[in-house]
Amino acid sequence: MGVYREPIKVVLEQELNLTIASLNKTLIVTNDKNADFKYYMNSKDVANDFGNNSKVYKLVEKFLGQRDGDGNILKPDFFGVVGITASGQEKIEDKLKEVLNENLDKEWYALITTFDSVETMKAVSSFLTENRRIYITEVKAYPLADTLKSDRIAPIWNLKMDEADKEYKAAAYAGVVVTKGAGYRSSMIELQGVTADTELAKKPELTKNNITFVEKRTSEGYITANGGKTTDGTYLDDTTAIDCIIVNLNENLEKAMIKKGFPQDEEGYAFLEETLNNVMEEMGANNLLAKLNGKYQYTVFPVTQTATERGLRLIRPKVLFRLRNWAYFIDLTLMKTNKDIGGKE
Repeated sequence: MGVYREPIKVVLEQELNLTIASLNKTLIVTNDKNADFKYYMNSKDVANDFGNNSKVYKLVEKFLGQRDGDGNILKPDFFGVVGITASGQEKIEDKLKEVLNENLDKEWYALITTFDSVETMKAVSSFLTENRRIYITEVKAYPLADTLKSDRIAPIWNLKMDEADKEYKAAAYAGVVVTKGAGYRSSMIELQGVTADTELAKKPELTKNNITFVEKRTSEGYITANGGKTTDGTYLDDTTAIDCIIVNLNENLEKAMIKKGFPQDEEGYAFLEETLNNVMEEMGANNLLAKLNGKYQYTVFPVTQTATERGLRLIRPKVLFRLRNWAYFIDLTLMKTNKDIGGKE
């Protein structure tokens, strides 16, 4: 489970401003002009509102121009766009924090911007942690300060991030890893519409600094995003998978409590265990949990209460699970022999 060393708590009395439907949705914040939040389904409507030479239109082109490994076009049901500008003594990163809080009730999970910088990372870091969101951004310098270490900020290397012909590599990356859904792999991702311009000598340093970079791989020359880690070294797919499990547990426990409730006796404990088992089975079916001997790797512990907890109307269930994760390194051993090996009949 990456760097998650402490138990993950889901506390129902604390409202979670994130829904199941939001987990494959993206919010794009642009500094082209001030514009109220709006949902879009295609780049044409973005061009109508912002112009086909705007930064946000070029970003959306990259975001929507991605395919999966089978060649299917990756198109989200919708995505959100909001515009902000700063003038005089105003700082764009302060405006960013404002607009994120104003639109916390909208359906989105991943954030991408047209004005990436160290300052924007600093500005949103605490917000991302508190509200379980992720930020896919671009950088052109390292190392990043310790204050930017987070399991929710995924930096992509782009030396041309401030130039007019910027390729919006973070948008291309988000178009795959976010649109495919929570827990989807975050490294060795094929991208469309961007170039592999990372110098060979920089790749070890970028890897050391948890910065994802675009490179060419295999004799076919696949353009691939390699790395997949957040600034604190956690793989992004770990973060998104755990968020998905937490959101699903939260929503299903709340619904069960509203519809039926959990009596503080053996019937209530059994219903709570059943609810948890059903959710974890669904998470396994969504390819988030490891499998062993045909069964998903999780355990719902028997629910009990102390007399004090019963007086407080408090139940503390526990679930142990193992994420499915993705392999990113293959250590293959070849053994040569002159002896007969035999064949399969």
